[in-house]
Amino acid sequence: MLCGAAKSSILSSVKRATRQTHWRYESSQLKRSAPPAVMANVTDGKTLFEDLKFLTQANLAVGSPGPKELEACREMMVKATAWRMQQPDAASLFQYGSRSGLPGFREKLAEFLTSHYGDSVSADSLMTTAGATSGFSMLASYYFSAGDVVFVEDTTYFLAINYCRKDCGFNVVCVPSDENGYIPSELERLVAEHRASFRQCGEAKPFKAMVYAIPTYHNPTGRCMTAERCNEVVRIAKANDLLVVCDDVYNLLPYSPKLRNGDFEFESKEDSSLKAPLRMLHYDRLANASTPSFGNVVSVGTFSKILAPGARLGWLEGSDYVLGPLRGSAFVQSGGSVQQLMAGLGEALLHLGLQQKHLAECRVKYENRAKALCRSFKQHLPAEVEWKPPAGGYFIWLKLPENVDGAELKALALKDGLSLSPGIASSPEGKFRNYCRVGFTYEEEDVLEKAGEAIGKLIRSMM
Repeated sequence: MLCGAAKSSILSSVKRATRQTHWRYESSQLKRSAPPAVMANVTDGKTLFEDLKFLTQANLAVGSPGPKELEACREMMVKATAWRMQQPDAASLFQYGSRSGLPGFREKLAEFLTSHYGDSVSADSLMTTAGATSGFSMLASYYFSAGDVVFVEDTTYFLAINYCRKDCGFNVVCVPSDENGYIPSELERLVAEHRASFRQCGEAKPFKAMVYAIPTYHNPTGRCMTAERCNEVVRIAKANDLLVVCDDVYNLLPYSPKLRNGDFEFESKEDSSLKAPLRMLHYDRLANASTPSFGNVVSVGTFSKILAPGARLGWLEGSDYVLGPLRGSAFVQSGGSVQQLMAGLGEALLHLGLQQKHLAECRVKYENRAKALCRSFKQHLPAEVEWKPPAGGYFIWLKLPENVDGAELKALALKDGLSLSPGIASSPEGKFRNYCRVGFTYEEEDVLEKAGEAIGKLIRSMM
């Protein structure tokens, strides 16, 4: 316990440091400086996006459902809570849960995923998490330690880079990629190059290094790994005792092939036959068909992209070889099921068909928003800007002219009340300076059309 004098001294230091925190605009970039000890407190607002409340035109930097989609969740949660609290076992939701997660939730989730993936999912292969970040953190903290090697694509999800480097202290190794994802020959070369620094593995922790991948509707590029590439990554992982962590958070959001083919005028409607490409986990299971309890791939999923980030509900899917040791960890033994209560509401959402209906509506809305932004880009972006309509997911990846810096474009856009994400933020090696990631799910169609025009004008002013 801290004495009164010590507490007073600490509080005074924090107050002094907080007063030093300030925003400043330098070298055409918006920067914030603050002593490291208080940086975590600076942005403690109502939401994670509180620092962007000054935006007056459009928020295209975030990867989140829009306000109207979140508003629709209120009635869904009221109905789900009412139904779940009427069930005989409702009180069990307030107790420590099983190590894998609430059985009823995992059963309903398996049915839901099987329907939408077009691939069989078993409840026994699922483990409840508090979202994708939680699942990734559970895997990273249990199987690996500071200094261990993690292979990532260049480019990749920018916060995954920060988490691996800053939070975990991992040795992040960048692997070249192309429009089909990881280049297998490059991954194999770098695995051989870094093998001497791999961790020693044992029965409970059988993996020597990690491969982080976003195979489907990649963030930030929107690309999908081919079946051939998935098989190659699985082969390399098996041969070298690697754990492949697949960030499969966009797989439930495929859009019509018409959009990808450049038709921005067709009428969007729910099409249950639309499926994303098969997950890498599918190819891992094929490779281990004779020994189904083994595997080197784990799929990380979440409701954040298809329901609400605030629900903090997700899942891991994998073999006993991957999830078994995690279920037996002290972390899981101490707390039991992650998100036991929220999993009960997730079970209700799926049982009542509310989540299925909401996902269908979100698909149509997001596809319409993507079409609106694509129409605007087609009309207003300079011909020198390269981009492709999205096949699914949340983002469009812009390749700007060589002389246009994405970070400078971001700074100019912020002055106009518009946000986007520069490509350099998604590159572990600081490459892709003349690229930008643009999100289309958060804003409405009319806003996106105006934003596309504004981006076009800004790029032209920099050429």
